[in-house]
Amino acid sequence: MAIHFVADLNFNGDSALHAIPFGLTDSSEMTRRICEMWRARVADDDTVWILGNVGNAVHLGCLPGVKHLVRGRSDPQPWNCLATGRFASVSDVCRVETEHGPFTLLSDPAKALECDARVLHGLVAGVWDRPGHTCVAASGLGWGPVSLDALMHRNVPMTMSRAA
Repeated sequence: MAIHFVADLNFNGDSALHAIPFGLTDSSEMTRRICEMWRARVADDDTVWILGNVGNAVHLGCLPGVKHLVRGRSDPQPWNCLATGRFASVSDVCRVETEHGPFTLLSDPAKALECDARVLHGLVAGVWDRPGHTCVAASGLGWGPVSLDALMHRNVPMTMSRAA
């Protein structure tokens, strides 16, 4: 059982806004890539933390793993997310204890507290460069969830920023 993180899936979102900046023809191509990488990286008994901006969550139903949503600004209210049965939990911020220590999970890193030393988050507008913060947006990590072990051992920097 592994723990994975991903943000900014934007399933079937605005084609021009979400796909074209990454060299993709449309949002369906982006969705296909994310689902393909998800299936390659995540097992049925793994946990996946989605850090905001899911888009059309119907695609999650056929993907492996136990999914938890940390809501982003474009995600529905928690009761609507939970009603779909696609998420084991829904929150606006979550602090998880792992074998590598505690992490704060949120969509918008600006909402992290000063005491949150290790933060995983989604994309931000402009440059976000704060020690201990890592962006786990699908577009920056090979179009799929990334495991905690990969974050810790494959030289994925704990300070990673990307302009939206």
